[in-house]
Amino acid sequence: MLSNNDRSLQILEALLKEVNGCALTQLSTDLDIPKSAMHRLLTSMKDMGYIYQDEQTQHYKLSLKIASMGLTYLSSRSITETFQPLLNELAEQSAELVRLGMIEDEKIIWIAKAQGSKSGLKYDPDSGSVAYLPASACGLAYLSSIDSDDFFKIVEREGFEKAKQLGPNSPKNLEQLTAMVEASRERGYGLISDTYELGMTAMAKTIIDPHTNKPFGTVSIAGPSFRLNEQRIQELSSALIATAEKLGEIIHLAHL
Repeated sequence: MLSNNDRSLQILEALLKEVNGCALTQLSTDLDIPKSAMHRLLTSMKDMGYIYQDEQTQHYKLSLKIASMGLTYLSSRSITETFQPLLNELAEQSAELVRLGMIEDEKIIWIAKAQGSKSGLKYDPDSGSVAYLPASACGLAYLSSIDSDDFFKIVEREGFEKAKQLGPNSPKNLEQLTAMVEASRERGYGLISDTYELGMTAMAKTIIDPHTNKPFGTVSIAGPSFRLNEQRIQELSSALIATAEKLGEIIHLAHL
């Protein structure tokens, strides 16, 4: 049986995915927590300032306190200040969205970004979300850099159920994913198109910590497929790889 602390964390993670908030009944159903217990937990979390209740919809939403805590934590580790100039440089060169993903507990969390597109269609998903590894460029880059034991462990955890809700080129089984990972390994970086989202293309390179020789994170370029076409991908590949190498060289400057 889960403790109240465990349940509170489940609620935070659920609300993180619901930008418009969520009703008590829905949270109770989704998390399999009785309504009475859910109400007590939500009231306690609201009193502590972690969530609030929308006056119009009565939905529960995350407060800015959560965002502030995350930003304060990242700032204290000097992560964004250390890496942001290189992200900005690649964004300006590519004229697309550039994101930094940090690998933690064999997951990739997007923690920083730079938008290079000045006009037209901009691709800009929320930072702070966790990447679905089998269908993301950063995930393919990461999966291509680890050994087979870790690969199968991660695939078992991630599964392929979510792939059904994504783009038409998302891998639906182990055979398809293995082929995509192998192609990423041979190419030197992860590449997807119509995979995470229809009409979007992304390319990503793993950042290797030179002190441990292990993956630290990923850097990616993403944008509309009509702009990030095959020729443009080829033009940007060397800049992407070079940026990943530069990021690896300055990891020691961040408080990790």
